[in-house]
Amino acid sequence: NDRPQIVGSLVVSDNFLPLLGVKPILGRNFTPEETAEGSKSDVVLLTYTAWQKYFNRDRNAIGRSIRISGEPKTVIGILPSGFRFPHIAIASNMDNSNDAPTVLQVIQPLVPQEEVLKNDMGGFNYKVIGRLKPGVTVAQAQAELQGLQEAHTQAAHLPMYLGIAVQPFAADVTGGVSKALWLLFAAVGAVLLIACVNLANLQLARAVSRQHEIAVRTALGAGRRRLLQSSLAESLVLAVAGGGLGIFLAAIGIRLFLAAAPTNLPRLQEVHLNWTILLFAAAVSILTAVLFGTLPAFRSLRVQPQQAIQNNAMRTANTREGAGTRNLLVAAEVACTMILLLVTALVIRSFARVLDQDRGFSADHITVAQVNLDAPQYGDSNKDAHAAKINFTERALDRLRQLPGVNSVAITSAMPLTGDTWVADMRRPDHPLPDGQVPKVNARWISPDYFAAMKIPLIAGRTFHDEDKNNPAFAIVSEGAARAAWPGESPIGRQIGALSGGPDKLTVVGIVADTRTNNLKRVTDTVYVPFWNRPPREAVYLIRSSLPTEALAASIRREIWNIDPQVAIPTLKSMDEQVGDSVALERFQTMLLSSFGIAALCLALLGVYGVLSYSVSLRAQEMGIRIALGAGKSELVGMILRQALLPVLSGLVVGLITAMVLARTLQSLLYETKPADPVAIAASIGILLARFHYGGSAPCLSRRQCRSGKDASGRIGNRLKDDRKSGKRACQEGKFCGCL
Repeated sequence: NDRPQIVGSLVVSDNFLPLLGVKPILGRNFTPEETAEGSKSDVVLLTYTAWQKYFNRDRNAIGRSIRISGEPKTVIGILPSGFRFPHIAIASNMDNSNDAPTVLQVIQPLVPQEEVLKNDMGGFNYKVIGRLKPGVTVAQAQAELQGLQEAHTQAAHLPMYLGIAVQPFAADVTGGVSKALWLLFAAVGAVLLIACVNLANLQLARAVSRQHEIAVRTALGAGRRRLLQSSLAESLVLAVAGGGLGIFLAAIGIRLFLAAAPTNLPRLQEVHLNWTILLFAAAVSILTAVLFGTLPAFRSLRVQPQQAIQNNAMRTANTREGAGTRNLLVAAEVACTMILLLVTALVIRSFARVLDQDRGFSADHITVAQVNLDAPQYGDSNKDAHAAKINFTERALDRLRQLPGVNSVAITSAMPLTGDTWVADMRRPDHPLPDGQVPKVNARWISPDYFAAMKIPLIAGRTFHDEDKNNPAFAIVSEGAARAAWPGESPIGRQIGALSGGPDKLTVVGIVADTRTNNLKRVTDTVYVPFWNRPPREAVYLIRSSLPTEALAASIRREIWNIDPQVAIPTLKSMDEQVGDSVALERFQTMLLSSFGIAALCLALLGVYGVLSYSVSLRAQEMGIRIALGAGKSELVGMILRQALLPVLSGLVVGLITAMVLARTLQSLLYETKPADPVAIAASIGILLARFHYGGSAPCLSRRQCRSGKDASGRIGNRLKDDRKSGKRACQEGKFCGCL
């Protein structure tokens, strides 16, 4: 009793499921007779999701009847719950990445039609999936199929050259998001590396501070193995605590991830925590703890006990070797942060440029309603289908125009910003060109008010009128299409060949501005044809109104279903939402990279601050002497910053060079943004230097040390020793201690 719904569907051969190793959990698969030429094809398989949704997992669903596109079908099988099949494009130039895939629910048998079998070029409507024999490579399959294709091309005297493209199915599944996912994985690795550097610094500092303790324990008879086990146990406790907290936060983060992720991300419904991921996270945590916990322990074990007991721990740690190790870690941390910051800045710049492009149309105050006429009366088998579709479209346009607050209503044959659809050759009868040189255009069937509703400027000629219905052989071309077909000439009054159906020739009556209605990243050459030339079964209504979409939605559905209650309305949203959905993947990628960049920046800030603070604490006695000898606060701060500047600048240069090299491999993810983008580089360096300035400030001496007239080492300086009262006062006034 519900309204019709649009569901994902596959039309497959009878060996499709056996090829993938899938068996129905109930019922059976298609038989060869059901996919033979001339078969009635009135059977259907349901996915587990459809079985649960429409039959509540009733085992008696086998043999039941459902209506698909208005035709009764018998359910003969139910597929396993774990069966997933990817949403893939039929052709490589069909950019469906911005179109949210419908969940697969129905599988129907592929029955070859006579007109398809007689078409030597096949109509380009199918994809073939094959399982290679053992030992056969993709290249070998490519070569063999290419030979078969060339033989067929010559034997059938085809008018164009056709080739074979063989690739692993996994590459087709991931589509254009694989490189973005690897980028995000690399960002995770960079953040992990920065955290490891911080852990190494922490463990080194603890090892130095415990040298006296280790020396005493060694003198009392503790063996190296025992000391190493003690250090390793502490590291493992740290790993277990940190890893457990990380897994808990990850469980929460995955929910946020799924809420923010675009629906067209491949296999998004399969993202969840499992034992493989948990074991991987535990292994990384333990490996990190062992690696960065045992190395400092080995360093401590190399110190002679007698020397460690006699020497001051700070003096022992503040050696050239120790300073070199700390500087190397700081440089590595800065380099990793620089790489992540620059890549993040480039992605943000690219995303900003996509949004800032002149689209050529106005998305404000437009509601988009997709109406699917997938019913028998509108099907190709009905001889009156053409008139029925025109009648429905005109009645829907009239009713929607009468809604309160509506300024204009129009239709188009394709949802805006969902990629190329109906790519055709634009041929000139008066100037034929060889195949391969004919301009390619996107064909769009529209109503006369389309340009007014979308606010697309008219450059020359005129738009369509209702009177043109009696003479549908008219067309309007975009500026790019006009330049491609008539370079340096006016196309007004000229003719082009038929795009699909309708008259054999179309007369150009107008030129409109170029738009980015297919993809915000590029302008598409387009030819517009009146909808009554070829009324679409899947029309998109564009309603420009002063009211928001939320206020119009119920009225739009009511008016359309009053005309025909059997049509489906799969999409109803604002054009602004559609614009946002078209860049959902880029926005999600930018958001994730930005979060990783912020995390890396915070970790690096803590790391550099900790290293510099530790270095200053090792030199506290020296600082006290310098203060006692008259050194000012600014002199000490300048000295520390100058000495810390070398590893920071070294890491910055190395990170900048590495990031620019890596960014070149990510050029396909960037829009009109070069790896050496000066704004991105300047922003990344500025953030790092600002971070260094903040993180480079050493800590203040404690209030207790100031009040006692002592410096951080606990020793009384010469000047303070001569006059303790004046020393206290000077210390409190910030002359001797304060922030170093």
